[in-house]
Amino acid sequence: MATQEKPQQNNKRSLDLRIRAEIREGLDREVQQSGRLLTAIVEEYLAAGLARSSGELVEQESLPAIRAAVREEVQKQMGVHRKELAAELAERMKRADDRLIKLIVKGARSSGIGHRMLYALIAKSIGKDYAQVVYEDAKAKTGKDLARRGEPGEEEPQ
Repeated sequence: MATQEKPQQNNKRSLDLRIRAEIREGLDREVQQSGRLLTAIVEEYLAAGLARSSGELVEQESLPAIRAAVREEVQKQMGVHRKELAAELAERMKRADDRLIKLIVKGARSSGIGHRMLYALIAKSIGKDYAQVVYEDAKAKTGKDLARRGEPGEEEPQ
């Protein structure tokens, strides 16, 4: 492709070049359809091509910076969400612990009430001395049972 530049008026220059026949025919059709000058159409196409090339260059240069900015923002948001999740999990664990404590206290209270009622029943029906013997025996057996359950390989009695 041979090009020559010739200075002209109105800050325009001449550009003489050879192009494929089908491109020239397409340009002529565009002139016929639009009614515009060939120079205006060619200038428009060249300007659009240069802008596209320039835009692609800017895109290629700015893409790593955009990617880094997006990555940084995503990581920052993930950190925020992680902190929120940790706080929510801690609150749920506290509520679960509080509920478990209440259930354990209720179980201990009910056990104590049952123990006292059973002791009173045995003491009234059979005698206070026998009730004390039964209590001490149950206390010793329960202690051994609890110690045995803590050992590995031991099965709970049924």
